[in-house]
Amino acid sequence: MYRIIIGLLSCYLVTSHAQDIEVIAFEYPPYLTQHSTDQGEAVALLQHAFAYSAFSPKIRFINNRDAQQYINNRKWCLSFIPPQSPTKQHLQVILADNTLPLTLFRLAEPQVFIGNELKDKVIAHLPISLGDNKVRAFVDSGAQLAPVDTIEQGISLLLNQEVDYVYGDQQAIDFASQKLNFPAMLLQDSATVFYHFPISVWLNTQCQNAQQLRDHFTQQRYSIYHF
Repeated sequence: MYRIIIGLLSCYLVTSHAQDIEVIAFEYPPYLTQHSTDQGEAVALLQHAFAYSAFSPKIRFINNRDAQQYINNRKWCLSFIPPQSPTKQHLQVILADNTLPLTLFRLAEPQVFIGNELKDKVIAHLPISLGDNKVRAFVDSGAQLAPVDTIEQGISLLLNQEVDYVYGDQQAIDFASQKLNFPAMLLQDSATVFYHFPISVWLNTQCQNAQQLRDHFTQQRYSIYHF
């Protein structure tokens, strides 16, 4: 019993004196959202990663359209927003084994939707996905990109026939459709999966606490990718 009390007290002392670490995030419910108390599934995973550690993540949401400028100009430490062109100073820490399959979504039609019908199509997407080679390939195939702040906004444009497709994952599409009171079953996803997006956080090795953060993730046996 004495050891248990000492252990709990030690955990309390660590967490009560934890250093705040700013983490940059963007609105992408249900994974990241400033409109819920837990701030989304990805934030919950990060909080778990730092449980009983010397750090306490503090999430800062910024506008999707300003994301890359912020990443390029600020001396950030952790970010859910991927750098558009990762370099050797960026480390990607994988927070979960599963990935998010990104596909195209359109208003449902009787025909099978492969996803290769791109010429002259307008695709709504989040600006952060510009780093995705597949998104750049959309343009090479004759499509036009329409940046949106949220998946919900993309679906609204789709319903108004202002875009042809929305680029995202099924869970985010379902969440946005529910908010719009639109049946998600009336949206059709492409048979082609264009990218498997990992749930991860990015570490800038030039920040003040970079080595401590890296050591912590390594000790907790998280996979870390170098560029």
